[in-house]
Amino acid sequence: MKRFFLLLAAFLLLASCAQQEIVPETVAPQAPASKSQIPGQAIVRVTEELADEFAIGDFPEVAKQLGIVSAERVFPDAGEFEAKHRAAGLHRWYRIQYDPAVAITKARADLAALPGVETVEIPLRKARRSYFNDPDLWEQWHYINDGTLGPAFKAGMDINVEPVWKEFTAGNSEVIVAVIDGGIDLSNPDLGGVTLPGGSNGSRSFLENYPPYEIPGDDHGTHAAGTIGAINNNGKFVAGVAGGRDGKGGVTLMSCVIFDGEEPVGADEAAALVWAADHGAVIANNSWGYVFETEEEAAAVALDFEQNEWSLKTAINYFIEYAGTDANGNQTGPMKGGLVTFASGNEGWAHDVPGEYEPVVAVGAFGPDGKMPNYSNYGPWVDILAPGGSDSDDYKEWVVSVVTNNYVGYMVGTSMACPHVSGVAALLVSYYGGPGFTADELKERLLNSAREGVIDLQGRTVGGGMLDAYAAFTYDVGPVDPSQANIKITTDYKGDYSIKSHETLIVDYSITGNNKLRLPVRFETDCPGASMTSTHNFAELTIEALKAEPGEYTAIMHVGSVAHLDIPITILENHAPVVVHAIDNQVINAASSTLTMIPLADCFKDSDGETLTYSVSVNTEGVASARISGGNTLNLGAEGYGEMQVTVTAKDARQAQCSTTFQLVSRNTYQELDVFPNPVHDILTVRPGSDAPTTATLYSRSGARVLSQESQAGPFQPIRLDVRNLPAGTYSLQVQYGTKQQVTNIVKY
Repeated sequence: MKRFFLLLAAFLLLASCAQQEIVPETVAPQAPASKSQIPGQAIVRVTEELADEFAIGDFPEVAKQLGIVSAERVFPDAGEFEAKHRAAGLHRWYRIQYDPAVAITKARADLAALPGVETVEIPLRKARRSYFNDPDLWEQWHYINDGTLGPAFKAGMDINVEPVWKEFTAGNSEVIVAVIDGGIDLSNPDLGGVTLPGGSNGSRSFLENYPPYEIPGDDHGTHAAGTIGAINNNGKFVAGVAGGRDGKGGVTLMSCVIFDGEEPVGADEAAALVWAADHGAVIANNSWGYVFETEEEAAAVALDFEQNEWSLKTAINYFIEYAGTDANGNQTGPMKGGLVTFASGNEGWAHDVPGEYEPVVAVGAFGPDGKMPNYSNYGPWVDILAPGGSDSDDYKEWVVSVVTNNYVGYMVGTSMACPHVSGVAALLVSYYGGPGFTADELKERLLNSAREGVIDLQGRTVGGGMLDAYAAFTYDVGPVDPSQANIKITTDYKGDYSIKSHETLIVDYSITGNNKLRLPVRFETDCPGASMTSTHNFAELTIEALKAEPGEYTAIMHVGSVAHLDIPITILENHAPVVVHAIDNQVINAASSTLTMIPLADCFKDSDGETLTYSVSVNTEGVASARISGGNTLNLGAEGYGEMQVTVTAKDARQAQCSTTFQLVSRNTYQELDVFPNPVHDILTVRPGSDAPTTATLYSRSGARVLSQESQAGPFQPIRLDVRNLPAGTYSLQVQYGTKQQVTNIVKY
């Protein structure tokens, strides 16, 4: 496996700033101009009356003073979704491009003074939430941490996802997660098959002056995507939280590109969120945030973001309300509404934007040592903690995922923590999703199940606990009293659960009465061959008898603590196959290419009704070929002259077996008698083509009888004359077999 090591750190410039004291009543409180702001751009919200007619050309004096070159809608006409966009007020947001040499404070004031302009927003620089990065992490402790990697690894400091993979789900392709970040590397074998390609209904770039449907691969975006949905069990690179079980993938990823390098200018993060909502995503992962020079500036902007209108805030609200719905607001996805996650930031501050905005899920970090690292932002607005890596420069304590060019990268920061939460959220939607399932239910299950008091906060405070995937799945959101719920488990299967030792039984169950409650379905059994996949209203039991020894077992399906079904399983004893017709000795024609074919189903039987597998072996090479064709036919073909022993073995699925052995003679059947070898040195073989009283006599050139043998000979009982003690020379062999006679000259050497 190739390995690649990245160093991604955000270095913030330090500067002071002052708050403007007097603000026109129609304009939101203004943050001072700073290096965090992007010159030459502004976003305005206009009144409803002006929304469809707004053109900067109507204000020539302002346009001239600011050097304005364009004014375009932030959220373009959305076709079938346009009515929904207008209901959300998206059509009222415009992006203004002006001369970057004009002071930001002047541009803001002049634009705010225009009739019909309600809000003026200066875009902020964005930064990915990576902290630092160096070589060589090779284990994903963040999924399964048993404490054996070293003293810095505390057992249990992971997201506890393995039992979810085993008992519930590893992801469903109907769940789409938008990765709003740098582009996902579509050529990566761990991601390409589960990421929507660029297109009008898929991934999209929101970079300025960049083809919208070209997705440039980016290490940071690919790393985040890998944590969420890298394909599991495919023998490639890393595992994803929601990457499926079977090597084909789990959840579907959508790449919404807002970064191309470390300093993206003109990338439209708000439009990316709206696009994702309109095109099927129900979870939006944001491992980025805005750049601030000081913590005080971050606090001021966070307050402004909370209290006033921003295009990104409008987009976040739109995603939360409308993701998973059609143009009319009807649920079409696995969840009604969407979940937006944000990395909390890596400055070690108590404030951040957009993470501090209450409707989003703000994700802080913890390391394998069970501590909240110093880099992780904190405060009551941090909703949950997930693995992001420790403060240490030891690469073993960071987070591993895939990056571009088929490498593995090791990163640390809240950027790495955020996709763990998005991944677990995607697992929850994969399992509980369906008609009526809402983003509010997802958020409740995700956040309320987080474990409090586990992570050492090192003197700081946060608003939530440690991400625990299994706790989220077993969190009770409904009644536990059976009298309060009418849940039934039924099946159309009429048979019993007694199966032969080679069989696989699959039984489907319906779970009624759980649509609203969505209590978790759990499965337990002492049978190694039994497993179950399930949702809140459906379950499928699979019993693979080959994986267990014959015997009696029990399986139990639980629906929360309200209902359960006991399933008795019997795996019957296996019976080995038997030979019912031994294969007769075979004579094949060495002078012909015709095959002798023997159907083995006539020779072997299995009382369990199994389809047997066959193998064949010989004790001598070069006489004849013996092969199995079609799974159950023995083909014999001549390769030379002679005799050999052939053994055919039949096996059942449990490798119980039986065998039959026969002799094979390869000879020229067009002749009645074989005499070989000639010349001869030691043993002269005389083989009649059929059984008959046979006498073989060897005479010298003078006519003296020197050797003779008499027996009932045939193809499988030839006469063998030992000529080793005879002097070299020419002899005459006379063979009398039945009523026939043959004389042959023999050379002894």
